[in-house]
Amino acid sequence: MVPDEELQATIQRLEPVRNTFEERPRSTIEPRDSERAAERHAADVMASIAAGTGGLVLERTLGEGGMGIVRLGQQPALRRGVAVKTLREEFRDPRSTLRLLRESWITGMLEHPNVVPVHDLGADDRGGPRMVMKRIEGVEWTQLMHDADTVEERFHARSLLEWNLSILQQVTQALAFAHSRGILHRDLKPENVMIGSFGEVYVVDWGIAVALRDDGSGLLPLAADVKEMTGTPAYMAPEMLGLPGSRLSERTDVYLLGAVLYEILTGQPPHQAATLAAMVPRIARSLVTFPDGLPEELERVCRRALERDPDARFENVVQFRLAVQAYLQHRGAMRLCEEAQESLATLRTALAAPEVGDRDLLYGLYGAARFGFMESLRAWKENHAAREALTEATTRMVEYELAQGDPGAASTLVAELGDENLSLRQRVEEAKRARDADLARLEAQAKDFDPRTGVRTRTFLGVMLGIAWSIAPLVQQFTGAVGTHARWILFDLADIVVMLALGFWARDTLHRTAFNRRMGRTVVFLFVSQILLTVGAWLLALPMRTVSALLPFLWFVVSAHAAIALEKWLAPAAATYALTFLVSARWPELRWFAMSLSNVALTLNIVVLGAATDPEIANGDILRQILAQQEKRRAQLRAVSRLGARRDC
Repeated sequence: MVPDEELQATIQRLEPVRNTFEERPRSTIEPRDSERAAERHAADVMASIAAGTGGLVLERTLGEGGMGIVRLGQQPALRRGVAVKTLREEFRDPRSTLRLLRESWITGMLEHPNVVPVHDLGADDRGGPRMVMKRIEGVEWTQLMHDADTVEERFHARSLLEWNLSILQQVTQALAFAHSRGILHRDLKPENVMIGSFGEVYVVDWGIAVALRDDGSGLLPLAADVKEMTGTPAYMAPEMLGLPGSRLSERTDVYLLGAVLYEILTGQPPHQAATLAAMVPRIARSLVTFPDGLPEELERVCRRALERDPDARFENVVQFRLAVQAYLQHRGAMRLCEEAQESLATLRTALAAPEVGDRDLLYGLYGAARFGFMESLRAWKENHAAREALTEATTRMVEYELAQGDPGAASTLVAELGDENLSLRQRVEEAKRARDADLARLEAQAKDFDPRTGVRTRTFLGVMLGIAWSIAPLVQQFTGAVGTHARWILFDLADIVVMLALGFWARDTLHRTAFNRRMGRTVVFLFVSQILLTVGAWLLALPMRTVSALLPFLWFVVSAHAAIALEKWLAPAAATYALTFLVSARWPELRWFAMSLSNVALTLNIVVLGAATDPEIANGDILRQILAQQEKRRAQLRAVSRLGARRDC
């Protein structure tokens, strides 16, 4: 904080200007005592001006051109250095004098930030014209155009191309202003563009400029009256040769801008020949060769500007500038496209491998490529390279999904192609219809073999029959009456009738699915097999005691088949019957107890199977696996789509 005593001292020192401040509070407070030396110097300057000695002082030579020489000058009165252009000794003739005067008049007319200001036009000590201009502390554009290191060091430009194009745009601004004033430059080239120390851009040397329209003064030649070759051949437009029927126009300067752009891109002017005689045909036909590897959009701009027919060029320099500006705006979009191309290249390699890589990897590559191409198109809708690459990436993934048998995912992908590639869309639709038919068939098959349907009725009947079958062997054990072959056959026929009757009673439930129908047929087949076994034993004269010992083996075979073909959870019952057969063969006296216990095991197996039946053990597992895989793929597609949606955030 400033002490109060210092503030009071400051107020005391301002006492002489107090009245002025109070009368005009917004007026400037000017220093007084400290300006004494400057006031004396100002008096000396005015005295020298009045005496005619405060004018221009010439110093060293800055450069020489075709007809003029430029020296450093000092204006003591203004305390500044200037550039002074006069005629060289060998060009002190009326023609050269007129040209330098015309350059002075034109430059004086064009008050623009990119045109060197003219401070004065006078006469030198020989009576020739003397043009006093702003001194430019810089170099010709030619010295910097292809020197990336110097440009980066002095102007902090990382991209030499972008820096050169920014210079070119400022040059077009100067030419557009000149055209609006009816002036055509005619000699635009990098040597006639000066770059200041702080990046200032100046178009210089307007000595051969002509008027686009007649202002009545007659000071400048009219473009329509020019009939001779004038300009720099390496950059010259065909109409500048002065051939019959040719006419200069604003599009002549457009051609020169295209020639400068060509040099930016290739490092040399568009016209090259060893002799002028060889150069003229190249100029007349605008024979320009473009090397490979140039930025496509910028090459199109350059080609159009260098068209032989002026009507085929840009209509004016503003259109040319906008085209170059559009390229600069699209540079970011192109960089995104180039980065996405790398992901697409990796995706191509992965898809072309004999064993296609992990699906997550493929969709990661596709998602990265898709995001880059869509962002590029968002920045530049006319980016054909990005659009074609996006179409290729999507098409490859559609082909991949079709090969994987997932037309649903392929359909989601192909929708992004719009109306493109109709044949691929038709393939996807055909595959989708075939897939839907297969899914419908699988779904019907899954329902037909779903053990959950009728599980309660089936379990109830199984338990009732199991209890009966568990009791029957015990009756045989305690009564000791094995019975005859005919009696056993009658019992089996009675069992078949009972089974058929129960099946008819529960037909609405048990006949609904193939699983229940096959289970019922398996039970009927068991009793039919017992009848056949009994009949065969009867014919072979085998006693029923032997047949009864073989029955557990028959039960094992039928239950094992049911476990394999219908329901794996019947395997414990099959194993129990196999054990019963071995016990009956080794200890015949225990066969009835063993049969009863095995039937009890079957009954318990049926109860447990009924309680445990759920979607995870149903025979629809295959369908559910297919649907789960497809849902996973759709989730991957949704994740990829979210990448594209991020561009709107």
